[in-house]
Amino acid sequence: MEPAAMPKTDDARAPLAQPGAAQASFAVGDAVMHPAHGVGRVTGESTFVVSGERLDLVHFAFGEGKLLVRVPRAKLASNGIRRLAGGALIAEALDVLGSTPRGAARGVTWARRAQELQAKLNSGDPRKVAEVLRDLGRNVHNPERSFSERQIFEAALERLSVEIAAVENITREAATQKITERLPVSSSSVPAAA
Repeated sequence: MEPAAMPKTDDARAPLAQPGAAQASFAVGDAVMHPAHGVGRVTGESTFVVSGERLDLVHFAFGEGKLLVRVPRAKLASNGIRRLAGGALIAEALDVLGSTPRGAARGVTWARRAQELQAKLNSGDPRKVAEVLRDLGRNVHNPERSFSERQIFEAALERLSVEIAAVENITREAATQKITERLPVSSSSVPAAA
């Protein structure tokens, strides 16, 4: 996404009307992060009656408006939708990239390790996504690495670079370069974000 298309989080905006204080408040135009869909923005709200129950829905647009999602307000937290990470959290994630990679434990199959990495990737936490990049980044030069390893690495790179680009108001390519500079591999070997 273009940096200008994604507004910064802004605490001064008026939140959408909400029935409970424990539920997340988002204003139309707020930038949000979804663990699977990446960075998006709040586009509105609506109320539907389904089977006699009232559902307050928050509308989100992800992927430059190509994916529109309506989520019940009560399910926002359980779906992992959150505001964009702040600068301090992004700095922590970038620090994780430079730390020592965690090797695969002996006796653990790739299927089990891939499942653990995918869980970190889907957590939505930039630090955990950075851990996935760090752990798989050391093997980026290996032409014999598995297809699934390459897919998980590229998905993690995409998710972290999109969030960094939105938070720091830079292009995704610049965010990808910022990430790859911190990985213990040369940036020329890391695939560019598509």
